[in-house]
Amino acid sequence: DLIYRHFPDLFPGERLNFIDQQLRKACAISDHIVAISQSTKSDLIKFFSIAPSKISVIYPACDRRYRIQLPTSRQEKIKNKYQLPDRYLLYVGSITQRKNLLTIVKAMKFIPTKERIPLVVIGQQTPYTHSVLTYAEQNGLSEFLIFPKNVTTQDLPAIYQGSRIFLYTSLYEGFGIPVLEALASGVPVITSNTSALPEAAGPDSHLIEPLSAEQTADSIMQITWERNLREEMINNGYLYCQQFENSEVTKLIFSLYNTLLSRE
Repeated sequence: DLIYRHFPDLFPGERLNFIDQQLRKACAISDHIVAISQSTKSDLIKFFSIAPSKISVIYPACDRRYRIQLPTSRQEKIKNKYQLPDRYLLYVGSITQRKNLLTIVKAMKFIPTKERIPLVVIGQQTPYTHSVLTYAEQNGLSEFLIFPKNVTTQDLPAIYQGSRIFLYTSLYEGFGIPVLEALASGVPVITSNTSALPEAAGPDSHLIEPLSAEQTADSIMQITWERNLREEMINNGYLYCQQFENSEVTKLIFSLYNTLLSRE
């Protein structure tokens, strides 16, 4: 993707001009380009002036393990393993400025204390994590943040399925695999209305301005208390993510290869 074009300040020390030159060269000499979202395709056209006909959008697949509904006993075992509460919100992803975890934490200030649900954060910590923790401490929110350690990939499906809402308010994404994982796990999603995230989330997820803590809080409260809305988001989200199955993605890639080879 071309995130570095939109947020160059988020890549300190990176040789962005060199990366840009290499990517331009790769696009120029290729026979065809596969973009993982319409958003990325639009970026390639905008920044590199590539003909739209040279780019096909084929979405990535979601690991099958997230589609397998686990028994309650398995979910409870994993909750106990990582000392998770019965009810929690979930964030999965690296803890960087672009991923924008701080806005989710700020949203808690807009939720009455008695109605707050803890936020479980799973991801690699960075210097940005300090900003998140500092804000939480200064605003009396530390008790609502949980950072499980050494979470394995095998345990992630149970953690997804045990959550009430998945939040992913990233500033920019080439696609957004964690959003797919949540939908496949049967969890309502709140995500950003920017870049490729609406494509990953589908029409029944809640799309918000990524830097709006108020919108984030409103969505959390609405999904939490409106049972019919929650069920609708879960059911429709699961149906939407069927197009991202491995078999469907494989068919599209295979068809594209056949088309390209037939031109020779």
